[in-house]
Amino acid sequence: MALSIIKTHGSLNDIFVIDGAPGDHFADADIPRAVRMLCDRRRGLGGDGAYFIADNGDGTAEAFFYNPDGSVSLLCGNGMRGAGRLLLDRYQAEQVVLRTGPHSFTVRAADTTSHGVRQVSVELPPVDFTPAEPIVADAEWPFVDRALPAYHASRHVSAVAVPNSHLITVLDDTYNEAELVATGTRVANASDVFPIGANVSFVRPLAEAEVFIRTFERGAGLTPSCGSGVAASRAVLSRLGRVEPDRPVTVRNPGGVARSWMQTVGEQWRPVLEGNATKVYAAELDPAALLGDGPIEYRGEVFPGEGEAFAALNSDNLKELQEAGIKMTMKSPAAP
Repeated sequence: MALSIIKTHGSLNDIFVIDGAPGDHFADADIPRAVRMLCDRRRGLGGDGAYFIADNGDGTAEAFFYNPDGSVSLLCGNGMRGAGRLLLDRYQAEQVVLRTGPHSFTVRAADTTSHGVRQVSVELPPVDFTPAEPIVADAEWPFVDRALPAYHASRHVSAVAVPNSHLITVLDDTYNEAELVATGTRVANASDVFPIGANVSFVRPLAEAEVFIRTFERGAGLTPSCGSGVAASRAVLSRLGRVEPDRPVTVRNPGGVARSWMQTVGEQWRPVLEGNATKVYAAELDPAALLGDGPIEYRGEVFPGEGEAFAALNSDNLKELQEAGIKMTMKSPAAP
């Protein structure tokens, strides 16, 4: 059975959305290899990960996410925006629900921007500052705004699950990308201290309700944006008393601009992430091609109008970051 693939992006975090569960297309042992080939930017089609979506036919679906190195992850917030948008379109609905294991994600249609960019909002599971699987070994919980030499010689860090594991540092000085890469690499290499691994985000406030966030993602390295990293960072900002939980905060990444806030349900904070959900192209592939040596070729439908609208939106975003003095590397926009 052919793989039906749509490449999407949320804030240039480019994710493949594939119809069907992973086991519908590959033997379990072959799934990581196939994902690595698909996401390989030289031999494959190039992307930051892949969502397999098993549609239940009633506006709900089971979602399975894989990092570009083939490892499994509980969530990709930006990828969930793309997967949810496709289900919204399929059912001409105002909201749909995607499930990953015990977690449910409600995706709702949001306003289209003045540039013509389609947006959605994703309601994520509650943030957890005392996760069952400790993000930092042998630590007292909650682990908020603490020094940790294995993480960084001088920076403080907070740990939170959303449900992915995240380590968040809020900066009060200049953002340094090399420092973020070094910190993320150190975390990846210290499994004795960080036993389940973690995404690492640096957060630089720009205004009262506006921040810059950059994330070094487990299994992917620097990406233009990390949706769950945005949600985790937003939760930490409120935990530190910097902004009220229910106040929407504008989040600027190299890959785009989004908004995030917390919904308070009892004693829980449920993060909401709102931003673009852009289609890049649709294609069909023979699954066997992803188990070879490449290069992969495809024929499909391209959506240039969506790309042009997003490029105009992000041009304004990058100008704002430049004026704020943020210096960063930037990858090219997701493209066919």
